[in-house]
Amino acid sequence: MKNYICLLLSAFCIACAASGPPTQPNDREWNLLMADYQWLETLRKAQVFPPATASRKQQIEARLSNMQKIEPVYVAFIDKLREYEERTHDPRGSQLLAKEKVALGDEYMNVLSRYDRAISLYREAQQYDPNNAAIAQRISAAEQRRFVAVSAFANVKSGMKEDDVRSTVGLPREDWIKQVVQNNRVYSVWIYPKSDGGAAAIYFDNGVVYHTNWNAAAPPAQTQSTK
Repeated sequence: MKNYICLLLSAFCIACAASGPPTQPNDREWNLLMADYQWLETLRKAQVFPPATASRKQQIEARLSNMQKIEPVYVAFIDKLREYEERTHDPRGSQLLAKEKVALGDEYMNVLSRYDRAISLYREAQQYDPNNAAIAQRISAAEQRRFVAVSAFANVKSGMKEDDVRSTVGLPREDWIKQVVQNNRVYSVWIYPKSDGGAAAIYFDNGVVYHTNWNAAAPPAQTQSTK
């Protein structure tokens, strides 16, 4: 009788294991995920984007607003996709996760100029798609743009407009652009981090460069060790 009960318990455990989620790639789950993804893509396309002539502030505010609107759907989809990929190791899931990480990284690099965060996202994408050359190129580009180069900064001259500066040294982080309005004139400063921990700055008067300072902020003091 005891052996019979053990056999029944073993059969029950096997049946439970067999009825669990599949651990192999399968089209049934993938097609359900793709239906969710199509809905996410529909929501994305329905968002209102600012014109190309909009200011950077307007572009950032619009992007952030759009991301907030679709965030619940996006997070739910990514969680389901990640769970499926980790359980089945379906290469389709890995590629889509990499694609989404790259897309978010592009937002941080090209819109917000937060290069450290972009690099982190690109490296996450690389874990899912290690042989993707485009991801490696993005990491290299973001690394090069993390800090302003003295050679590029030296090409910024008085009289340049903001677009000229952007094409010469790129844009700083959105929270590293400061501006004040005085007597109907807009004075602004763009601050760029340097590799030594200091910062350089470019000053504008109504969108035109009137001063630059490579040593606008000194690097943090080095703590000297004592023996």
